[in-house]
Amino acid sequence: MIARMRPAATIAAAIATMTASLSVVPLFDSGRWILPTALAIVLMAVAGAASRAVALPAPLQPVLQLLALLTLLTVMFAQPAAAWGFLPGPVALAELQDLTRIGLAEAEVALAPVPTTETLVLLSVGGIGLVALTVDTIGVTLRLPALAGIPLLLVFALPAAVVRGGVPWWLLPLAVIGWLLLLAADARDDARAWGPLLTRRPGAQAGPRAHPRMPRPRASAGAAALQVGLVAVVVALLLPTAIPGLSEPVWVSPSGDRPGIGGDGPVSVDPFASLRRDLVDNPEREVLRYRTTAPSPGYLRLVALDTFDGVTWRPSEAPIRVPVTEPLGPPDLAGVADIGESTWDVRISDLDNAQLPVPYAGSVITPAGEALDERWTWDPQARTVGGVGVSSRDAAYAVAAYDIDPTRAELRAATKRAPDSLLPYLQLPDTLSPTLATLADEVTAGAQTPYARARALVDWFTDDGGFSYSTNVVTPPGADPLESFLEERIGYCQQFAGTMALMARAVGIPSRVVVGFTGGRLTDDGEYVVQARNAHAWPELWFAGIGWVWFEPTPRIGAGVVQPDYSRDRVDSDTPEAPVPDEVPQPQAPDVAAPVAGAGPGGPPTLLIVAALAGLAVLVTLPMIIVAWRRRRRTSRTDARVRIEATWRDLGDSVTDFGWAWSRAQTPREAANSLGRQVTLGESERAAMRRLVWWIEQVRYAPPTMEFIAPSPAELRADLAVLRRAADRAAVRSRRVRARLAPASLWGGGLSESSLEGARPTAGV
Repeated sequence: MIARMRPAATIAAAIATMTASLSVVPLFDSGRWILPTALAIVLMAVAGAASRAVALPAPLQPVLQLLALLTLLTVMFAQPAAAWGFLPGPVALAELQDLTRIGLAEAEVALAPVPTTETLVLLSVGGIGLVALTVDTIGVTLRLPALAGIPLLLVFALPAAVVRGGVPWWLLPLAVIGWLLLLAADARDDARAWGPLLTRRPGAQAGPRAHPRMPRPRASAGAAALQVGLVAVVVALLLPTAIPGLSEPVWVSPSGDRPGIGGDGPVSVDPFASLRRDLVDNPEREVLRYRTTAPSPGYLRLVALDTFDGVTWRPSEAPIRVPVTEPLGPPDLAGVADIGESTWDVRISDLDNAQLPVPYAGSVITPAGEALDERWTWDPQARTVGGVGVSSRDAAYAVAAYDIDPTRAELRAATKRAPDSLLPYLQLPDTLSPTLATLADEVTAGAQTPYARARALVDWFTDDGGFSYSTNVVTPPGADPLESFLEERIGYCQQFAGTMALMARAVGIPSRVVVGFTGGRLTDDGEYVVQARNAHAWPELWFAGIGWVWFEPTPRIGAGVVQPDYSRDRVDSDTPEAPVPDEVPQPQAPDVAAPVAGAGPGGPPTLLIVAALAGLAVLVTLPMIIVAWRRRRRTSRTDARVRIEATWRDLGDSVTDFGWAWSRAQTPREAANSLGRQVTLGESERAAMRRLVWWIEQVRYAPPTMEFIAPSPAELRADLAVLRRAADRAAVRSRRVRARLAPASLWGGGLSESSLEGARPTAGV
């Protein structure tokens, strides 16, 4: 049964998939996807080994593995909809399908490193799980390990194609080494399939049957293949740096070959706001042009983000969607006296996003020339435009919008509390650092209205707090990105916008983060030109009777970053504040817990190291655990005769593991004397051997009706341990290490019967 399982090849296939999947690390902003994905790989290996152990027909083995993978995905991501709490029934499968659709939409528009959302983790677990299934089927079941390298190459190629600057250099040799291990394991199995290597005894006479023959493959062929492969990997990595014209490292893709990173590809703006990365990396590319009748154009909005998971702001799923050609009414503007209307004629060139840039508050979109795709829809609550499976590139359209320009007096008067429908915009994650709430209270101390608190936050970020703008920010390993930003006080727009939105929530103001573009550069002919450098993130705060109002906390000069009129002059401490009505809630510090261990930019490497060490520990100790379990099972059989026979077999396996010859074709006494000629046995070892020989001879040769006092399992294990120590003590160090880490008996191998001439004579049993 163990031979059918092909444990060595199964483990090698799992390791190959794991090493290839490490190339996905740069795609995510945290390591929370690693353990679920590793569990899927291990499950595929176990399911494949089990199906081979029971001799399931080859076409049905991947079906069993697929069912196991679906069960795992159901338990992880759709457990409430599962049949009987864990089975992937129709409802659970529909739920997984919906989550997959959402994940694909997020993956289509996000830039690496993407946030570790549930839907994107589902794509990782499911996708790499399918790769593990394919590698196990092709490389182990069908025994075509060379072809198994194709899905492994695809796993490595995806991050190498989309990650800015390429993937780290050390991921390529890791991915290749895993595949070489699979090749080596298969070559070893092929060599062992030939059976024992027969050699001619010294001094034998030549004859018709003694002509030289082609040597058979040895079990070491796999190791030799692995050594050659490792040399090839090293040469492939070092050769380009030594030859003129080939100095580009093989693990870095040229920037011009990837969208959004220079070259001729389109620009993609990340529709998420992470505290760990900037929005875009090619500042001089033009992305769109527009004309507008608005007297002072503000920013163009792509997506509004209302959910923060501790690292990344992301949008919630819109409860309803409205076609872009259907007009939206004005927002709640009871507290604004000056409301105008404007039109925006937008022509997009190289912006490749699943969102259309629109002003706030857009009301209706009409195509300019070619009709817009029907999949473009409004999110009425956020007043943004998006779609699934669409691209903004080369789109041309006109937007009719309401111009909302509240005065400072109107904002000061907006003191009513937010309705219950806006409570999600006040939520803070449980893992948020308590430093933020404390700072928010200190910065807004004395400000009695929501507007005064918002102005105090803007002034603190732009003037009083000592902050500066830079895109070259590296959070120290292991540090929380929010705490690091507040301590170092240097960052880029996403960090300023996200942190101000969180602090606004901490003092009772509903807030969200918006990703889009600043107004761009006005040309002589009255047209605005927007480049990739205008990609920006800013906070929007809600005020009663006015709605969502944008603020600018980023202390940046240039790239169209401006302060709105109502936020340009500083709040004078002598200016009397409007009286606070009774219904205005006093801000209270939210209940926050200490940051989760391992969070922050140091999380992924730390988790990766822990996972790697844990996997290594399992690989090292697993053979010893299996051998010990097998020995205990053999020596604990209920039937005494079966127990003795199994113990004798275990002695033979132990002897061959340590490199000594043992033949099952010999009688027990011959085998014992053979071992005595190879290993020096002391008196206690010879006594243990005599007892085992006497018991096995009683089992094999005595009449079945003859009764004898059978040894207990403890006695058998004690004698077996004495002889194992003797074989261990006499073996060379390399054989002792191999007997523990890769015992030949576990993999269906062992030493062949060989000549004993020349062995030192010693006392027999």
